[in-house]
Amino acid sequence: MKKLLFIWLLAFVCQIHAQRSDFETIGFEKADRVAQSFKGEELDNLPVLAHNLTQGLNTDVERFRAIYTWVCQNIKSDFMLMRNNNNKHYKYQADSEEFQKWHEEHKKYVITRLLKEKQTLCSGYTFLVKELATLAGIDCEIVDGFGKVGKTSLKNMKLPNHSWNSVKLNGKWYLCDPTWSSGYIDGDTYLFKFNYNDAYFLMDPQLFAEEHRPLDEKWTLVQTEKKFPVTASSNR
Repeated sequence: MKKLLFIWLLAFVCQIHAQRSDFETIGFEKADRVAQSFKGEELDNLPVLAHNLTQGLNTDVERFRAIYTWVCQNIKSDFMLMRNNNNKHYKYQADSEEFQKWHEEHKKYVITRLLKEKQTLCSGYTFLVKELATLAGIDCEIVDGFGKVGKTSLKNMKLPNHSWNSVKLNGKWYLCDPTWSSGYIDGDTYLFKFNYNDAYFLMDPQLFAEEHRPLDEKWTLVQTEKKFPVTASSNR
């Protein structure tokens, strides 16, 4: 049994780093140090922040890495926002039109809360990653869809409940989830705990698909690259 568990864990680790192998000659240590050096920076000037996080880094993947890790290590998930969001999902589960109306107004508040207090939901994480990446000249999109919660099957979910990012590096699209990389809400205190999870950075699409189902199937990234646009309109 232990041997089987070891083999499964080994396969899991290999899958996690499958897309990373495209950049096996590039180390992320410098990018991570840059991100750490700007810990605690405010969000009142995103162009300056994007410049500070990417200057001196030689490749797009390093520049994106610095942006991604900074966001994951400086932005908190907000429990009250999450609870309110979940309540609205339940309330409007049979009325997607009313849900969309509420959602359009709510996301404005989410972004405002993000920029002022650095607390947000998945839509805020993905918005910030995309904005900083775009300012750095990197193609990055927000992908809306379904994130697996507990034992609920992705196929049985009716309303989208999650967002993540897809980034284009060296002409190829990659997947990442800054929300799930950042940390977790403590079940006892309901306070956010930073706990960076590197697994969701450039994760293998097949493994990513076990917990994520995009509204637009092309963003599974499991089909041919020619089907993916250079840019895509997706925002929450």
